[in-house]
Amino acid sequence: MERVRRGEIWTVSLPAFPKPRPALIVSIDPINDLRPDVLVVPITSKAGPLRIALPEDPQQTGLAAASFAKCESVGPVHKSLLKARIGKLSGDALPAVEAGLLRVLGLDKSAPRASSGRQ
Repeated sequence: MERVRRGEIWTVSLPAFPKPRPALIVSIDPINDLRPDVLVVPITSKAGPLRIALPEDPQQTGLAAASFAKCESVGPVHKSLLKARIGKLSGDALPAVEAGLLRVLGLDKSAPRASSGRQ
């Protein structure tokens, strides 16, 4: 398998979907090099409150339509499910996705936190 890098966009075959979907690699390169799986954020054409708009640059991203990173759906994917590298995010586009992940994971210190119900 070719090397997988943070910020790249790949088509991914997920068991829950009948056809390959684009996803953004968000795990760091040292982990990508050592582990059989990577962390991805699925990409969709539907906007949503926790979704981050991606640059509309098909030459760079490989995405034909306006697209959004589904930060609320971050998760691991085995590298065998990565089918083709189609593009990558520019260095200035990745921080917005990182901020979306921090918000979803409750790590954004500036955002109000929802109660977990635990004492």
